[in-house]
Amino acid sequence: MYHQRPDSLDDPSVEADHPTPSPNGAERGPRTLRRLSFRADVRRVATAPGTRLAGWAPGLRLLGTETARSRQWAHIGVLVSITAIVVYGTWRIMFTMPLGGWNLVAAWFLVAFEVLPVTGLVIRAVNLWNLDCSGPEPVTSVAPGLRAAVFIPTYNEPVEVIAPTIAAACALEPAHQTWVLDDGDRPWVRELCESYGARYVRRDQHIHAKAGNMNNALDLLAAEVAAGAEPIDVIGVLDCDHVPLPHFLTASLGWFRDPEIALVQAPQNYYNSGAFDDDGDTGEQGVFFHVQLPARDRAGAGTSWCGSTSLIRVSALTEVGGIATDTIVEDMHTTMLLVRAGWKTAYHHQVLALGLAPATPEQYLLQRRRWGMGCMQVLVKERLWAAKRWLSWRGYYEYLDATVWWLEGVATVLGFLVPVIVLLSGAQVSTANPWLFLTFFTALFVIRLWGAGRLYRGHLHWATAFALRILRIPVGLACLWWLLTRRSLDFDVTPKAGAEERRRGHVPAILWWLLGLIVAVVLYAGVGVAGLVPWQSSPSSTVTAGAWVVLAGVVLMMGIRRIQAVEFATSRRNAYRVAVRAPITVNGADGELVDLSLGGAAVSVPTGALPPASEISLVLPGQQRPIPLEAVRVRSVGSAEIASFRVRFGDWDAYRGIALWLFHTPAGVIDGLPDGTPAVALRPAGRRPAGVPTLVAQYGTGLGGSAPGAGRT
Repeated sequence: MYHQRPDSLDDPSVEADHPTPSPNGAERGPRTLRRLSFRADVRRVATAPGTRLAGWAPGLRLLGTETARSRQWAHIGVLVSITAIVVYGTWRIMFTMPLGGWNLVAAWFLVAFEVLPVTGLVIRAVNLWNLDCSGPEPVTSVAPGLRAAVFIPTYNEPVEVIAPTIAAACALEPAHQTWVLDDGDRPWVRELCESYGARYVRRDQHIHAKAGNMNNALDLLAAEVAAGAEPIDVIGVLDCDHVPLPHFLTASLGWFRDPEIALVQAPQNYYNSGAFDDDGDTGEQGVFFHVQLPARDRAGAGTSWCGSTSLIRVSALTEVGGIATDTIVEDMHTTMLLVRAGWKTAYHHQVLALGLAPATPEQYLLQRRRWGMGCMQVLVKERLWAAKRWLSWRGYYEYLDATVWWLEGVATVLGFLVPVIVLLSGAQVSTANPWLFLTFFTALFVIRLWGAGRLYRGHLHWATAFALRILRIPVGLACLWWLLTRRSLDFDVTPKAGAEERRRGHVPAILWWLLGLIVAVVLYAGVGVAGLVPWQSSPSSTVTAGAWVVLAGVVLMMGIRRIQAVEFATSRRNAYRVAVRAPITVNGADGELVDLSLGGAAVSVPTGALPPASEISLVLPGQQRPIPLEAVRVRSVGSAEIASFRVRFGDWDAYRGIALWLFHTPAGVIDGLPDGTPAVALRPAGRRPAGVPTLVAQYGTGLGGSAPGAGRT
């Protein structure tokens, strides 16, 4: 059973190759106390030389008006990028085209491929020109029309994943209900809910996955209201791994004072640093949540329900027949039903909850494939290739783009094949000097990257973006195959539990085939320049098409390398460890916290301070109630001992105590941590260069000032 697997907090080698040591089997070393050098030894065994805050941390405050500097650089960047493509295309057409015949046709084919991105840049420039949005005044008490319940659907996730979400949801203000919708029918989840004060809900027929689970709860809610119970006006929706922060309800419920609002979506941010799609800043989805959705909301096109970290008006759901079950992307499809019925949606640009991002390439591909093929279902079901009277033109574009975008992997393959075909044909596609072409090509490429980076307000980190784009090739091909076959689809839950053993990521076969093709084509091009093939190519033409082929090969290798990287291998741990330093008390002895997770803790204490016991009591700063933990391992480091402990399965109070300390961290208990910032925001220093955080540069807001949830209109 997953809950019997140790968290192995103290030593990566335990996770990889060895069973967990017995609680009493570790050598404790000499028990002489050397307190004078204790603090120095604690620093020496620290997990990192320093810490910084996660890239999403500035978003704990409501993000509204973009800074003038950020907007100006975005405008300059995209205009310079568009100009560069136009200048390059003009130069290619005016000064490098061959004479007529097949050579000219092939040259036009390649030039069209090179300058086609200008169309997308122009559209993005218009859509992302202004990002300013607003938010409501906070809600501090229950008001008519704002009675809320928080729904937490769950299926097979371990206790370390769902316990913090349930505990934090029950602790929210203002007064509300918390419903845990368990499709796994697990007795221990019922026990946990009873301990925390949450309502446990299960169903007899497990149909339509998450959508069916929530519809069952909505039907139960309606039946109870019909029987005389107090109605619930708004439901907050949290995936079982998305832990709500204290201001989840107070900051967002105010939107529903507008009777036309049906849906409020907030950004999704992730606390497990080092996840597969993590770029060290705001993650792969930073562009979507911090650029595209604010711009879309500003333009009056509303937002889409993204499944979690959201609130929905119950009466609106009732009007459209509940959560959509016709596709496996119930969130997006339900949004379209609401908009068609005349309801409005709003984007609340503030971090309200923190979830778990896919930690491995397999988890990433499974999740993205589900999203992509579900969007294909919406594309076909709603016939999005035709304009809709119930959508504005901007809204129509956003929904069409959101679905067709998942075919990007197919476009990437075609983009690889265009220069390959031109190169293999032996066509003379350029008369430019090879070195002159390389100069123009390099300048164009660098300017395009720089300009797009400015347009996306610094949230796009190219090394990560290129590597992850390669992963969208198998996703895009799967989406295309579904469009051709229309086979039935199942809702596959993204795994959140640890694996049985550590394994590096498996590279999809299509990526190896593409890389092999590109290597073969590059070799062929070299042979062609030497005149050893029937279609001899000039150095100029070879460089013109070959530059794109080499670039494609480099990007492919970046993606393959990321998939196989050891840091994205599977892990035996169910819980993410936070490297956090804070003074603690262990069995009455002073010590210092080294790291903490929902599975346990690692602490540093003076040598000999711990008695040879299998269970200890840990008191975290700012908490009065001790947390009982089982001993796992103790090792000596100088005058200190580093001891690892784990939570005993079934000790729901211990899970709650750790969860609330990590996500609803008391003020002033961690040096350097701003008030209102959860401890899970701490990151090891040095992963990205020091500088102004992207969200601060974009919105000019730091972690000082008003408390989370303060409104801005």
